[in-house]
Amino acid sequence: MRGLTSMEMAIIVGIVLVVAVAVGWWLYTTTTSAVAGQPRLNVVTAEVTANDKMLTLVIVNPGPVDAQISAVELAGQTVSGDGITCEGQNVQGLVVKVGAQATCTATFSGLTMAPGTTLSGRVILAGGQSFPFTAVVKPGSTKTK
Repeated sequence: MRGLTSMEMAIIVGIVLVVAVAVGWWLYTTTTSAVAGQPRLNVVTAEVTANDKMLTLVIVNPGPVDAQISAVELAGQTVSGDGITCEGQNVQGLVVKVGAQATCTATFSGLTMAPGTTLSGRVILAGGQSFPFTAVVKPGSTKTK
């Protein structure tokens, strides 16, 4: 029995290199994903009033990074940018800081809704992440008289 031929040696070295690159890529992506945090939001309450068609969301950002709201979708209709307002401590515009609770409102003029029903929607962040919620339709108006 003789030693390995040059072709057999090249195949073995090629297989070892492919496995080494795969393990290295796995280690790199695992480390990168552990270091870079993804924004998260918890939708605490979601209510929409039938008369003025205003959605009110109470959201909390548990971290690990600040969350910037890009749009809010309700029953297929989307409101973005200036159509959304958020208020609360540690809230700057549409950016909800880590640990902050915000009350956000958006008006959906094109929807038909009946009190007592529910509508599904989602909050969409600037990074593309979306967080679903179910809004209860209430009678009345949120506007002060």
